[in-house]
Amino acid sequence: MADNEAKARQKMAEGRKKLQGGGGFFSKVFGGGGGAGEAADLFIQYEEQSSSTEIECSYQGCEYVASNLLEYEQHYAQHSFQCSECGIGFDTAHRLEIHHDERHNPFFEIQIARQPLIAHFRCLHSTCELKFSNSRTRDEHSRIVHFIDGESSRRRKADATNDLCGAMNKMSVSEEESGWTGQNGHGLGIKEKRRQGGNLFKMAKNWKEAGEAFLEAAEFYSKQGDSKHDCATQYAEAANCFRKIQPERAVQCLEKTSEIYTDMGRFTMAAKNHVSIAELYESELPDKEQCVKHYQQAADYYKGEEQKSSASKCLVKVAMYSAELEKYSQAIAVFEEIAFYEADHSTLKYAAKGHFFQALLCHLCIDPINTQQALQKYENASPSFSDSRECKFIKELLAALEEQNEEAFTECTAGFDKISRLDNWSTSLLLKVKRTIEGGDDEDDLR
Repeated sequence: MADNEAKARQKMAEGRKKLQGGGGFFSKVFGGGGGAGEAADLFIQYEEQSSSTEIECSYQGCEYVASNLLEYEQHYAQHSFQCSECGIGFDTAHRLEIHHDERHNPFFEIQIARQPLIAHFRCLHSTCELKFSNSRTRDEHSRIVHFIDGESSRRRKADATNDLCGAMNKMSVSEEESGWTGQNGHGLGIKEKRRQGGNLFKMAKNWKEAGEAFLEAAEFYSKQGDSKHDCATQYAEAANCFRKIQPERAVQCLEKTSEIYTDMGRFTMAAKNHVSIAELYESELPDKEQCVKHYQQAADYYKGEEQKSSASKCLVKVAMYSAELEKYSQAIAVFEEIAFYEADHSTLKYAAKGHFFQALLCHLCIDPINTQQALQKYENASPSFSDSRECKFIKELLAALEEQNEEAFTECTAGFDKISRLDNWSTSLLLKVKRTIEGGDDEDDLR
């Protein structure tokens, strides 16, 4: 058949030459001989041989008939990996192994019953190591990411070798600039592909790959500059994924998110991201200096947007961490800012006593004399503070410090703690004050 095709193409070429030039007037009118007709006959003969060829499957018990050799080879590949239990054929050994485990292995059902939240269902792609909690999610992942149909067990003909991960690494700059792929300008944009891939990786709890996908989507938005909001959203998604495995990268993504929102003038959103960064430095990446920095930045943004309540919450964190870093003057200034604002507010004036009390504890760590002066100032600013238990407690502590009476200091602390429970932050400051009393170098519990 190949020889016939070659001969036919040669005859057609000869006939075309004769038709276009040579042979004079009659050759142009009547076709210049029988070359073209002979070529057409050879093509007809070739097509008849190709269409009339039918190949029966030689596999025992199979009655499939292929119309050509290529179709036969595709069909026969299914017999290479056939289930011995039910006779269903698969195109890869990996698919056969998954089918046998999920359909014919009783231990698989037991594992699902005992651990329903664990990912048991493996991806249908042989090189993908992801696992899923149910077959529906696995089939959707295999179909979208690897172009494998979970029911027909065959790859889609559109792309038999590339999966989503490989495609994301191989996409060219021209595709990036165009933003669209596929035939006739249709299909998913590159940014959308990365977002979709990131969501699928999140479903599989593959946090690193999900974060990388969202990060690439954010970078595409950043390069195009067409949607700062979408860019910030993708950076935030990447941060949420990296937070579980790589907190440092989560901080980097959140900082970029905050910068974008700041440029857009959305300071409330920028403040929220600074709070998220500070929370990372509180837990996953312990660093009190960074906590102070980002909580202070968040408070400044909130105050600029007239969100006093949110700003106060951040400022309290700033003051408390400053005190833990022994920056007592800075902590006092912040506590006083909050307390004086609350004292002048009709509905918040009763909350001022708590922040006045925290400021006085910081004063005690510096000097009892300064504490006495501050106490008088706070009583003048908030008359209700004079009658509070916190004010009376500070006066008792000042008396014990003046007498250098460690026992009296401990007793009045324990008495206050029985009614108003002291938190760990207040207790640690009181311990530091107690050590200043002669003979009070121990770290016994104040309670």
